[in-house]
Amino acid sequence: MQSTVSTASSTYSVSTKPHPKFSRQDARLMALGDGVSGFVELFQHKSGFLYAVKTYHCKETYESRSEYKTRVLYEYHLLAKLDHRNIIKVFKYDVSLSGNTVKFYMDAGSANLAQLIRVIPKHKYNQNEMLCIWRQIVAGVNYLHDRGICHRDLKLENVVFDIDHFQIKIIDFATADEKEVCIGIVGSEIYLAPETYTSIKYHGTKVDVWSVGIILFYLWNRKFPWKSARWNDPEYKEFHAESARPESDQASTTIHLKQSVLQHLPVASHALTSQIFECNPETRSSIADFYKDTWFTSIGFCDGVNLCGIDHHINFNPDKVKV
Repeated sequence: MQSTVSTASSTYSVSTKPHPKFSRQDARLMALGDGVSGFVELFQHKSGFLYAVKTYHCKETYESRSEYKTRVLYEYHLLAKLDHRNIIKVFKYDVSLSGNTVKFYMDAGSANLAQLIRVIPKHKYNQNEMLCIWRQIVAGVNYLHDRGICHRDLKLENVVFDIDHFQIKIIDFATADEKEVCIGIVGSEIYLAPETYTSIKYHGTKVDVWSVGIILFYLWNRKFPWKSARWNDPEYKEFHAESARPESDQASTTIHLKQSVLQHLPVASHALTSQIFECNPETRSSIADFYKDTWFTSIGFCDGVNLCGIDHHINFNPDKVKV
């Protein structure tokens, strides 16, 4: 790792990916997103190199500068250890001289997947294109789980594209965890697994699997199956009732028990998706199980070397996307 100190800030660099020296004179092109932890902007170096900068919101009044720095740089240090085509790559971070502001520099990305899908005309919406995207998301999550990391906030808003290639990048690791057993409700309600509401402790990787399933449902249908996996949600309550029928009423497999969800997904996917949407996390599929499924492994996807062969309609033009 290299580090330099300037009059404005402390700068630390860990990435080996080649990039020019970033400058205050670099052009700010657009806002990419604004969240709870901070905001992200797209910049361009005079050489044409594009990159993104995430600026964290200032420290809380109850935090010391040291506590603030440790909290916000957790995400950076976690990402610095990762190297996968479907995970956002970080270059360096800056800490202001006052210690009250932290920003880090990373791969340029498009607007998020939710924003990009929103502007696709109905007649151009291709479900097979969405499967290519979903397959890439799963590849990134599989990489994380292989390394003992659960993301805990997988959602459309935390997926962007490499704007030079049709490769998705998973972003926002602020709530990611390197412990298998997690505590607390984090993430967005519509993507959360039921056990996050009913258990103090839960397996983070199994929650990720549920979230991946919700993403698939949305990409295939352009809508969500329910607003929340809780009893007060009528759509989820119906689904749970189907899943919990007495054994004497059940068909030979659980596939027949979850039709309120499965009927909206490809028939060939039902063996896998019935296990993804398993309310009991102990019997829910792992990401590794996906790779044993015939339907899943048959999905064509862009992997950085091979293309899926589908005419993609995702438009990265910032004029078409409202951020």
